[in-house]
Amino acid sequence: MRFRPRLSLHLLLPHLQRRTPLPSPPPRRPVSSYPSAAAADSTDSEEDVIIARDALLAPRYDLVGLLPRFGEDRAEFERKASIAARIRLCHELLGQRRWREMRDSLAQMVTEQGSGSAATLCDILSSEFREHDSISVLWDALANSYARAQMIHDALYILSKMNSLNMQISVSTYDSLLHGLRMTDMALQIFEEMEADGIPHSEYSHSIIIDGLCKQDKIGEALSFLQEARAAGRFKPLGMSFNILMSALCNWGFIQPAKSFLCLMLKYGLNPDRYTYSTLIHGLCKVGSIDEAVDLFESLTEEGMKLETVTYNSLINGYRLLGLTREIPKIIQFMRCQGIEPDLVTYTILIAGHCESGDVEEGMKIRKDILDQGMQLNIVTYSVLINALFRKGLVYEVENLLGEIHGIGLDMDVIAYSILIHGYCKLGEIERALQVCDVMCYSQKVLPTSLNHSSILLGLCKKGLLVEARWYLENVASRYQPGDVVLYNVVIDGYAKIGDIGNAVHLYDQIVIAGVLPTIITCNSLLYGYCKFGDLQAAESYFRAIQISSLRPTMVTYTTFMDALSEAGEVNTVLSLFYEMVEEGIKPNAVTYSVIIKGLCKQLRFHDAIHFLDNMHVEGVIADPIIYNNLIQGFCEAQDIRMSFHIYDRMVCCGVVPTPVTYNLLINVLCIKGKVIQAEMLLDSLREKGIELRKFAYTTLIKAQCAKGMPYEAISLIGKLIDEGFEASIEDFSAAINRLCKWEFPREAIMVIPIMLSVGVFPDTDVYRVLVRALRKSNKLYYLPILNALAVKTGI
Repeated sequence: MRFRPRLSLHLLLPHLQRRTPLPSPPPRRPVSSYPSAAAADSTDSEEDVIIARDALLAPRYDLVGLLPRFGEDRAEFERKASIAARIRLCHELLGQRRWREMRDSLAQMVTEQGSGSAATLCDILSSEFREHDSISVLWDALANSYARAQMIHDALYILSKMNSLNMQISVSTYDSLLHGLRMTDMALQIFEEMEADGIPHSEYSHSIIIDGLCKQDKIGEALSFLQEARAAGRFKPLGMSFNILMSALCNWGFIQPAKSFLCLMLKYGLNPDRYTYSTLIHGLCKVGSIDEAVDLFESLTEEGMKLETVTYNSLINGYRLLGLTREIPKIIQFMRCQGIEPDLVTYTILIAGHCESGDVEEGMKIRKDILDQGMQLNIVTYSVLINALFRKGLVYEVENLLGEIHGIGLDMDVIAYSILIHGYCKLGEIERALQVCDVMCYSQKVLPTSLNHSSILLGLCKKGLLVEARWYLENVASRYQPGDVVLYNVVIDGYAKIGDIGNAVHLYDQIVIAGVLPTIITCNSLLYGYCKFGDLQAAESYFRAIQISSLRPTMVTYTTFMDALSEAGEVNTVLSLFYEMVEEGIKPNAVTYSVIIKGLCKQLRFHDAIHFLDNMHVEGVIADPIIYNNLIQGFCEAQDIRMSFHIYDRMVCCGVVPTPVTYNLLINVLCIKGKVIQAEMLLDSLREKGIELRKFAYTTLIKAQCAKGMPYEAISLIGKLIDEGFEASIEDFSAAINRLCKWEFPREAIMVIPIMLSVGVFPDTDVYRVLVRALRKSNKLYYLPILNALAVKTGI
């Protein structure tokens, strides 16, 4: 059906319409590659009817009348002559009803002429071919070709010309235009104008609009659009429309609304297809409903539906997300039984699952199996492996994979480069990260992102190379990203963490003068710098300045200042700030509560500290081990063993796993109170349970055993310390010997020497002097020959 365009002219004239810039047109693809290709192809039969009704054989045109204009060079004249010849050929094909060939010829010409060529083609059509009735068909086909080639500005230009020439525009052309504009607000505007003017639309028009809204993450608007179309009775149901909506809902995790569209499809007499069910399986796996996904998958296979590889991959990815990587080979085996071979995506998911669980060796083995099958990995698979190798610190293996990538001529993408830069920075290999960044710039295919520069700056600041970080920042700001406040924040934070408030403020002033707007993160770093420097008066002034500025203080802002006040003993001020923070609607987190509880414990206000711990549970804030450790430490310093273990029991009951620091505190308080036997029993029970302890727990107990006259128990515990794999230094052994000698156990102290030698630690002269003095003091000179022999044996 053809119709007169009655759209407002401002929608068709690109130079009058204010809109977001459209992306540059990509190289022309086959029509079938577009998501709405079915919409475009469906209109072929409609065009065939139109052309059969309207088209006449176009008379031949010679180029004699096409003369060069004044000032026009020969090359331009020949280009226009070639265009005119091509248009004449299209007329002939149109007259012979060879419509597909005519469209292909126009599409080829549009691709060759490129974006911005519509004005030239319109001039030739208007001046050389305007006398023929079938010319409107060619104009329409040309606009359609530009729209399908994503040259939307050119398509709109031609449509505006058609509008001025009173020509008809086909539904196919409007659909192609809607498809090209579907990622902008103009698509919906044009559609609404069409409906307002009574212009009919195809059955695919709704799908194109819904697809565009979903791709812009405007799912609510897409649902409203569908609801309004149904209410008005204008909706033409297609499985494509429902599949698009279901896919968007599943991607956002809205599984129940997605399921409801199955009933709606059946209501319209549409049968869900493989794509429908694959979408649902993907959504169920994404939200962790793997059992329901498997049930749906099995019911479909039992019904004989031939599922595609993408469905199996969705199910496999669901198992990966739940950490069930060991179950994936069973699904792959089932795939093969169904006659479906796993593709590279399948293996990449499997490799990712093993790498995420820390089994990078298995991931590398699967890589080798893939290569042995003659398949070539893509950059996504290599990126997964490289990321996992960096986490393990296997830089040598990373270098091997990079050589492999270079050997097969695979191009790196921005994600692969980012993984390399971040990985090297994480390991402190800043120079290698800078080399990768240089290669990235030199390739001219992928430019470093703000995240890449941030990784390098973070690495430099972490190593204390603030001078180099400042130089790198200024270099990047002058050449690439002058207004990126995130990069400035990294360096300001680096200065703040080492207490260099002068340089931090100087850089802050620099970005303000340059017109870069600081963020609350910038201000939080400066506030931390003042606190780190110890200037609480300046910190308070800056904190109040943040409050009256346009920036809203965050939980980090309050917690940073409160922590500095707590360390200075200003606990009442800390509490005032806490209540002020709550009144402002800022929710405190576990770190905030930890600061308050630690400050209260330091002032022995244990009742108030426990009150805040109770308040955390009421507010739904989960207490971490640090908070319990602060309370336990407070009671330990007050030598209150009962309350220390009471907090420990409460910690375990709440499901919080104690840390080695927790056990250090408990063993230490038992030792301080002289309950060495209980401390020894606690340590042995923890060792039996396989609980990780630190060397401090052993050395604390050894010290207490020596003081309590338990030398053999102390020597036995030294052996246990070594058996647990701890590295005992000369200082550790010297401390034990000194304590044994101090409490007049020189004979037992000499027994420590063989233990030292067994682990490759040799006593120094100071140790022997201590032992000789202790033997003389206790009048046990008969041990001197033994001591002398040990000294000679160790080279003293």
